[in-house]
Amino acid sequence: MPEQERQSRVSLFETENLEAARELLKLHWQFRAARVLFTAHHLGILEALREPRTIAEVAAQCTTHAEMTEKLLIACCALNVVRREGARFVLTSSGFDTLLPESPRYIGGVLNHGESLWRFWTGLPDVVRGAQQREPPKSSESLASRWHENWIWAMHGIAINGAAQWLAEHLDLGKRNSLLDVGGGPGTYSIVLCQRFPDLMAVVWDLPADLAIAAQLIERFDMKNRVTLQAGDWNRDEFGKGHDCLLMSNILHGRGSKAGMKLGKAFRALVPGGLLVVHDFLLNNDRSGPLSAALFNLMLGAYTVNEVITLIQLAGFTKVSLVAYDSERGSGIVTALKRP
Repeated sequence: MPEQERQSRVSLFETENLEAARELLKLHWQFRAARVLFTAHHLGILEALREPRTIAEVAAQCTTHAEMTEKLLIACCALNVVRREGARFVLTSSGFDTLLPESPRYIGGVLNHGESLWRFWTGLPDVVRGAQQREPPKSSESLASRWHENWIWAMHGIAINGAAQWLAEHLDLGKRNSLLDVGGGPGTYSIVLCQRFPDLMAVVWDLPADLAIAAQLIERFDMKNRVTLQAGDWNRDEFGKGHDCLLMSNILHGRGSKAGMKLGKAFRALVPGGLLVVHDFLLNNDRSGPLSAALFNLMLGAYTVNEVITLIQLAGFTKVSLVAYDSERGSGIVTALKRP
């Protein structure tokens, strides 16, 4: 039967796979929703809603167009970060928890970083055609000038809103005393792990600019007696010695990440019997997903589960295993031991 004739006989009422099609159609709305959140954050509208305010009050404080401000806030209500109280708008409880700088779970860095990355994704067709993306994508001058700072704060916002708690829930560090958090950035994982395991001490190992942010968080969460800082550059420095646990969270991003070199230094930094913990975006072994890992792979790169296990084994570790995998987040936890 010719294809045109076959299609003319398809019953549109009884078409199969409509649910799958609906899921795909949702995607073309998601970038709009993200843009709403970026815009409300960037214009200061969310911070203006610490107290209930009218549209006129918000527009006056943020120097925005009143009618479009109302439309934006209606969309924020639909995102459940703002609610209406008669003629006024105010943040919801989740908005207070995540969208104000004073909140421990503030995601302002995530939003700033996401807006900066917008340029990369807008230019994706050119990248796929072969254009080289050698420098961080540029956004507004204010965001571009704070690219690295926003990225480190974004790592904190992501970690403190689920990733660090998930990691701590799936590890048993009750018999470990000295954690080295290599490339630990803001130190969020170290803070959460030390809170979870009262006998654990941690060292966040990273570049000085990143440690400056970690110092703020360590002070804020009163962890100065448990979490310390050590400056280093993995391109030239060893990680040190004498640790019985070493965390590598989101620093083994595919083939360009110098994973073999980092794992070799991790092996030398651990005492015999020491525990290696690798937490990263990981593709499934047939390289078909999940979505979060696939998107990260498109931007920076990602190993499959089996690839990262093989790399860890090649570095000399034993008893390498995947202990947890979150397909929604696209993240896995792989542990290994340095032979006693």
